[in-house]
Amino acid sequence: MDHSDIEPSHGGRGEEQETRERILAAASQLMAKKGYKGATTRKISQLAGVNEVTIFRHFKNKEAILEELLKGILDIRQQLENHLHGEFSELKEILLRYARGYYTMLVERKEVLLICMIEADNHPEVIKLFSSVPMTAVEVLCNKLQEFQDQGHLPKGDACAAALMFVSTFFYAFMAKHRVNLNPEFQEEQLFEDATNILMHGITGITNSHR
Repeated sequence: MDHSDIEPSHGGRGEEQETRERILAAASQLMAKKGYKGATTRKISQLAGVNEVTIFRHFKNKEAILEELLKGILDIRQQLENHLHGEFSELKEILLRYARGYYTMLVERKEVLLICMIEADNHPEVIKLFSSVPMTAVEVLCNKLQEFQDQGHLPKGDACAAALMFVSTFFYAFMAKHRVNLNPEFQEEQLFEDATNILMHGITGITNSHR
């Protein structure tokens, strides 16, 4: 399955679009639990409340449904960049906003990410899409930190390593909770705050809550 020509889905309106979205939601839920093979079109139709003919009116085959679901991973860069607007004086607020936005994005795409993990052996190419989520988050944050370095606000250092550690905190928290089912006892907002303070201390030596 070649994803090189997949473009992010732009959606639409009306009853037909609502039906299409129900089919995708049902397929996403089933594939995340039962895998691609286990999520038959019959089961998808039952969960979506439509008949199988309706499914094939909207999608050529089940693989087309999977490809449509995977599009949700391809449109994350702009969303991540939107969380990083601001000046250096707002660094803590920027990092907190980025942490919340990134973690929320993972949760919103939970089922699609789980599908990627389940189908890694049967569709090896989807693992590239899966890994692109944290790596894009690292790259976007790295660029912002380097921008502050270039402006003289931050000492020169490995901005990408700092971004990797920051992003990894939330990625592994998400995986522990939603994939491994460890149910870690942490408050998400406290995690955002603590990780932000640690990053700021590491790159600036600042932990003041107003920076």
